[in-house]
Amino acid sequence: MTAFAQFTTVAPIDQATIERYAASVPQEVVDAWREHGAGFVGDGYFRFVDPARAEQMLAGIGLPEGAVVLFTTALGDVVAWSKDLVLVLKFRWGVIDVARDLPFQRLADLVSDPAAREVSWEWQPYPEKVARDGVPDFEQCYGFVPLLALGGPPSADNLQASGLYEHIAVIAQLAGLPQLRGFLRLPDAGGAPIPPGVPVDPSSLSAAQQELAQFGEGLFRRIADAAGQQLTERLNVIPVDDGVAVMRAVRGGGTILVGPDRSALYQASSVPFDRAVQEFRTGKRTPLEKFGARGD
Repeated sequence: MTAFAQFTTVAPIDQATIERYAASVPQEVVDAWREHGAGFVGDGYFRFVDPARAEQMLAGIGLPEGAVVLFTTALGDVVAWSKDLVLVLKFRWGVIDVARDLPFQRLADLVSDPAAREVSWEWQPYPEKVARDGVPDFEQCYGFVPLLALGGPPSADNLQASGLYEHIAVIAQLAGLPQLRGFLRLPDAGGAPIPPGVPVDPSSLSAAQQELAQFGEGLFRRIADAAGQQLTERLNVIPVDDGVAVMRAVRGGGTILVGPDRSALYQASSVPFDRAVQEFRTGKRTPLEKFGARGD
């Protein structure tokens, strides 16, 4: 069962509401609704909300049909679940950031991760404001006045307490609905730098990494066999943390990252190397059966 490390319940979530939305979210979300109800997560910047209340208050404000609101923030952001996507609507900036195939537990961890506050959630200048005036109430937020879209500076001095949903409605009316910006930026595990995307001589790898490289090559062979192709070209290898990235530099190739436990993540050649490493470090994996039938 998913549990936030620290949670302050404001109100329970009605069982009828849970049943209404249960089919649209992972079971871990349902468990969290039952266990925690609606309330403040950790220091109060994030709020885990009643999805029915949020849907009612945010009607017509940029959410796709079927999206379920999970969190709001003290700066008026909205985090929603939509099929296999996590949508982060940052109304103050007029943008939507998207995370793909992000497990709910990983999302819950990001909500509580100090490293994500800057990288993923862009929460400045909230720390200065909250130190001065405290955490806003559950359905309140600090909003920029004037709005950033109307030329207001992103300064703590320009943050004023407002009703959360009312402030979002004002932004939508005066500045328009948020537009897709791209993928949600995720912090690197432990702050580790992304290694250069430059292949190395396989003989320079440790014995364990050489075995992982061979395992990754085997996965590429399974993909090729399933497609009725021959794998004849040499594959490139890059050491990544305690694992490796095996790269097939041909059309339809890509990158397979392999961890020391032999779990793997396939990324198409269109995905930048740094993005592939970031997603691998967040725990994203490709089920091994997706790589095609075994040849042994």
